[in-house]
Amino acid sequence: MRDFFLLEALADALLAGEPTVESLYSRCTRVLGNRRRWLRPLAQRYFSKFGPGTRPRHRDVILFLRGDSNLQRVLSKYSGEIFVRELLIAPQQMLHAPEKWDLPSIESTGDLAKWLGLSPGELRWFADLKALG
Repeated sequence: MRDFFLLEALADALLAGEPTVESLYSRCTRVLGNRRRWLRPLAQRYFSKFGPGTRPRHRDVILFLRGDSNLQRVLSKYSGEIFVRELLIAPQQMLHAPEKWDLPSIESTGDLAKWLGLSPGELRWFADLKALG
C-alpha cells in the first residue's frame, strides 16, 4: 500500500508540468522533500519513454513506474527511508495539442461541456453512465 501511494505521488509529479528532464526531476524532488541521486536518471528514463509530445495517461505513467526495474530496486532497498512530503496535482488541461487538430484549449470540465454543447450536469450524467459500465 505504501509503494502504491508513493507511485501515485510520483506519477502526479511527473504529469504536473513541462516534461523536461530538469522540471521532471525538480517536481519529483519536491514530492520527496529532498534530492535523491536516483531521481534524475528516473526523470531521464521517463523523458526517453514519453518524450516532449502528447501528455501520457496517468495509468501509463503508473505502469512505467511499476515496470522500471531501477526504481523498483531503489524502493526495495530504501523502502523505509522514502516518504512523500508534498503532493503535486497538475491542473487539468490539454497540453501540446497540435495546431492541425483545430481544437480549442479545454482547461476545465465546464469548457468541455460547452464545447460538446452540453450542460455540466449532462456531462456528469454521461460520465456516471460510463462509470456504471
